[in-house]
Amino acid sequence: MTTLTMERAGTRTDVPYLAIEGVHQVFRDTPVLENVDLEIRRGEFVSLIGHSGCGKSTLLNLIAGLLTPTAGRVSLDGELVRGPGADRGMVFQGHSLLPWLSVLDNVRVPMDAVFRDTRVQRTQAKAERIERILRAVGLWEHRDKKPGELSGGMRQRCAVARAFAVRPRVLLLDEPFGAVDALTKSALHDELMSLWSSDSETETVIMVTHDIDEAIYLSDRIVVMSNGPRAKVGAIVEVDIPRPRDKRTIARLPAYVEAREQLLALLARAPGEAPHT
Repeated sequence: MTTLTMERAGTRTDVPYLAIEGVHQVFRDTPVLENVDLEIRRGEFVSLIGHSGCGKSTLLNLIAGLLTPTAGRVSLDGELVRGPGADRGMVFQGHSLLPWLSVLDNVRVPMDAVFRDTRVQRTQAKAERIERILRAVGLWEHRDKKPGELSGGMRQRCAVARAFAVRPRVLLLDEPFGAVDALTKSALHDELMSLWSSDSETETVIMVTHDIDEAIYLSDRIVVMSNGPRAKVGAIVEVDIPRPRDKRTIARLPAYVEAREQLLALLARAPGEAPHT
């Protein structure tokens, strides 16, 4: 476990924070996930990676409560996940912003829905939080613009800001940077890390990605899914690189090279093959 993860976890016990136990998921008689078991600790950044169709997004949606498992259970901090909740925030591959609202209102409206206390001090606290988060992602100067006036990278920044604003305990990311260019993606990585490390409410992050380098740079552990149908957890790769991480030097670290080679070996298989462990 990295230094940052240990600091964020505080006095955690060995009881898993998020537990996925014996989960099966079937869609129209097609088994997508079969007997998935996974434990995620409080304060971790975990990535899910694998070939297309291996059920990564399905698993993320089960954690979000957007789907109910056909069999098995998902629990967060000892409580069964029965549906969506404010304790889990999600950023989709598409930004899903409301086009008729400004950047400021796209962040404020979900906060108002979650935090209904309208006392002056709470209203002021919400305004201060919105400003801090929008400044952190470089959007404060663009707060009055609507999504149609923003670049793709700026729209994703707004989506990330909106997710953090509602203080989720678990942040779920479904390929949030897949549609942006490499330079924008790199900046978004660092903004995400900065927000996560400075936000005491959001403890744990789970991200779906196809990008090996992105997974290594951001994650404490990387879960490699086996190929579908009937996908399950094929292997878990530990990323033993201290935080904060520097993209200018990380690729030369032995731990980075080792993690990358492990992931390439695990993913270099034809569809239908079992993972090489």
